[in-house]
Amino acid sequence: MKKLLTLCVLFLFAAALNAQILLDENFEYAVGDSLTGHGWVAHSGTASTSTILVQSGNLSYPNYPLSDIGNYVTISGTTGSRQDVNKSFTEQTSGSVYAFVMVNVTAAAATGDYFMHFGANTIGTNFRGKLFVVDNGSGSYKFGLSKGSNYSASTLTTTGSYAYNTTHLLVLEYKIVSGTTTDDSVKLYVDPDLSVAKPVANIVSGDATTDINVGSIALRQSTQLYSVLVDGIRVTTQWLDVVPVELTSFNAISNGNDVNLNWATATETNNYGFELYRNNQKVTFVAGNGTTTERKSYYYSDENLLSGKYNYQLFQIDYDGTRSLVASSEVEINSMPTAFVLSQNYPNPFNPSTTIKFALPTNSNVKLTIYNTIGKEVTTLVNGTMEAGNHSVNWNASNQPSGMYFFKLEAGNFTSTKKMMLIK
Repeated sequence: MKKLLTLCVLFLFAAALNAQILLDENFEYAVGDSLTGHGWVAHSGTASTSTILVQSGNLSYPNYPLSDIGNYVTISGTTGSRQDVNKSFTEQTSGSVYAFVMVNVTAAAATGDYFMHFGANTIGTNFRGKLFVVDNGSGSYKFGLSKGSNYSASTLTTTGSYAYNTTHLLVLEYKIVSGTTTDDSVKLYVDPDLSVAKPVANIVSGDATTDINVGSIALRQSTQLYSVLVDGIRVTTQWLDVVPVELTSFNAISNGNDVNLNWATATETNNYGFELYRNNQKVTFVAGNGTTTERKSYYYSDENLLSGKYNYQLFQIDYDGTRSLVASSEVEINSMPTAFVLSQNYPNPFNPSTTIKFALPTNSNVKLTIYNTIGKEVTTLVNGTMEAGNHSVNWNASNQPSGMYFFKLEAGNFTSTKKMMLIK
């Protein structure tokens, strides 16, 4: 029995090695940064007039694990020499390499040109798996693909056309056929259903250009007029299986100043757990049930919120770290407090910052003070008149030692004190 378990572990370990993520790029950098400051290498073009910069915001595609993360970049073509960049990964010498990417095309030219491609680990000049955008003359565009050729009338394009300013998920596949020189092939999948096995490709191209070992992904800015928002690049050696849970419901219901969230699954496969986000900020992690075919229910109460609209996002986390957006919901809290309330700080314990919330039923003269364990005043966070409503104050204790602290609210005739713990 022990030998059988050992063989199973070795088999699973080997499978993990044979199917791996080679590169993830969510552009989680400061807005305005150049990609060349974050592992991307400029291999052609003039950077001074066309540097690819990180822009604020991100793209989203249902059930794609890199949705709604970080920022994005715009790849654009126009006259003059423009910067092209690439990012390398472990070079592959056999099998298929997939590049998943979210794109939002805002402009394209009738003379199509490519904006993304594969290359060798040291990129050179053999660009393979060229991904094109082509305006169709009717207010929409098509995607195009070639193994290595530039755009011409014979370039393969999608049968259907696509509306501008809409996010799509593209998958570019390069299949390496070992021992040959010109018969590697490339495929393009547009908006594939990620919950099923690999579908039939929209385009298959195998023009007679020389083969390469794949070791980099590149973003290209041409002299043709086009503009493509790019986000969430994942390069991997396997087709994604990104929906390990079958979610049957997700509800966010306001209850006074709280939001009660509950969700349920019909089945789960290798489900490590869920991350719940409120307005793009992580609120909590809820452990999953691994692999089960039984219905499972989950619940979380997000408490003591201020009035306003809140967008909740539920991400599922697989045991291998794969992260998928599985549901979202918006809820509004619009309530005026009827009593003075000082809430427990969150998080607690904390390091180095924590948030203190309190409610005022009437306009009040407010003082919020922090004390240490010997009663010495550390700082005063609020001291003045405040309007009725729900309030939130942040305390950054980076210059304070670890230990117990007390926070005291004085508002009119109301006084309340609570304790909190700073752990560094």
